[in-house]
Amino acid sequence: MNKKRISLILLIIWMIIIFIMSSFDADASSNQSGLIVNFISSIFNIKNIELLSFIVRKLAHFMEYFILGILFVSVIINYNKKIYLAYIFGIMYACLDEFHQLFVSGRSGQIFDIFVDCIGLILGIIITNIILKKRV
Repeated sequence: MNKKRISLILLIIWMIIIFIMSSFDADASSNQSGLIVNFISSIFNIKNIELLSFIVRKLAHFMEYFILGILFVSVIINYNKKIYLAYIFGIMYACLDEFHQLFVSGRSGQIFDIFVDCIGLILGIIITNIILKKRV
């Protein structure tokens, strides 16, 4: 299998993972982040669980889309397309992801989450693009 197909398959798999994670209802989503919050709060003796939970959830959004940005760049470069397409497709996916959450029990699509997603996406694209240009 060539690099083009592998990069495209990895991108599609990651998009499916994001979609699946967005499909968890509010309780399942809270349980997921709750495990991490409890672990961190026990290690660092953090008392403000609500703030920590907020930070963990937003970092999860950031990291999901940071990785998505890296994968989009990989596909765009392997198919010799313009890098701006990674931004367009990534931002569209972030918007669709939040729209999808409007239909999931107990979840809501939030503009702030799109903002966090896009920051992760853009940083992933920029950093990957810089690294790849230095390698050439």
